[in-house]
Amino acid sequence: MSTNRTEDATLELATRLRAAIVPLARSLRQQSGGFLTATQASVLGTVMLHGPLSLSAIAVREQLSLPMVSKVVTALETECLLMRSSDPTDARVSLLAISDEGRSWVDETRRRRDQWLAARLADANPEERAALACTIALLERVLAEPS
Repeated sequence: MSTNRTEDATLELATRLRAAIVPLARSLRQQSGGFLTATQASVLGTVMLHGPLSLSAIAVREQLSLPMVSKVVTALETECLLMRSSDPTDARVSLLAISDEGRSWVDETRRRRDQWLAARLADANPEERAALACTIALLERVLAEPS
């Protein structure tokens, strides 16, 4: 009986968390200025963090099809946010790296998002800030676990 209540409470907590995170993520995405799609921004961030990467490596990391990655990368190259070069170990493979313009876009977007969120957290009292810090640590742990 106690196990069922615990499972029910955990499920309710998970539901509330998802219901809070989804609109928060949407609001944070809107702070990018609308210049790039969410997928383009994600690919750009992935290349910045892990690049240079091949198209297939981007596809795996982003869980996208190769045709979709190709389309996204082409759009990012057109905007001069990514640069393509040959893989030194296999000339048939292209590697994508972030350009200075791409790095500036990612940095500015992150700054804008952080400022937006900080403004909404400004009224939190010390206890709420401590609770949020604990929650963030838990979320980081949950996200680090394999799926």
